Amino acid sequence: MNLSIEFKTPVKTGSFDWQLSQEVNVSNEDGHVIAKAEIELLTLNKHRDAVASYEQLDSDDENVDWEIPLNLYFKGQNLSAELCNSLQITPNVKKAQTHIMLEALSVQPEYRKQGIGQYVLQELAKQYEKAQSITVLSMPMQLFVDPDNCIEEHNTAYYQSLDLVDKTSSQGELHDFFNKVGFIEYQVDEALLAEPLQFEIFVASPQSILKLSA
Repeated sequence: MNLSIEFKTPVKTGSFDWQLSQEVNVSNEDGHVIAKAEIELLTLNKHRDAVASYEQLDSDDENVDWEIPLNLYFKGQNLSAELCNSLQITPNVKKAQTHIMLEALSVQPEYRKQGIGQYVLQELAKQYEKAQSITVLSMPMQLFVDPDNCIEEHNTAYYQSLDLVDKTSSQGELHDFFNKVGFIEYQVDEALLAEPLQFEIFVASPQSILKLSA
């Protein structure tokens, strides 16, 4: 299967130029989009570390998906020492670090179980090889995507075509997928939570994803 991938120009997610969003589209040989990823890139530095970045995002009334990651498994501008060790990452206290949130990853039903989801992640890892981490808050897509409420018309058509009600992936299938493609699960101490999480947290590095394709 001949696939092409397009990384659209990153745009500011909210008020800050260190928080960007980007759409990634995979097309088949006929030019039809058959898979899509939506990501957010967050750059942290020693002057505005994880906690300070979260405080700015929170005070700006942004929708902060980064709340748990930035407060629980970051130290300064890096991942925690434990996660760095698990992912074989060398932290750097001097240089800024870019971290990626995988907001959504989807493949058209007729193209699933053909390695396309892994292909998207590998291309993302190549594109952002110098990023330190990739985080996903994993839950079935029909729980957080409303195909009829997309800002852009082409995304409305794409997500409607996924038939999320009848052809979605289960939580178990998502769990197995992310474990298979280079992510590790981050277990949150429930004592730190006001209520149970509705999602699972997985973290990878570009290198942990790419080593599976070597």
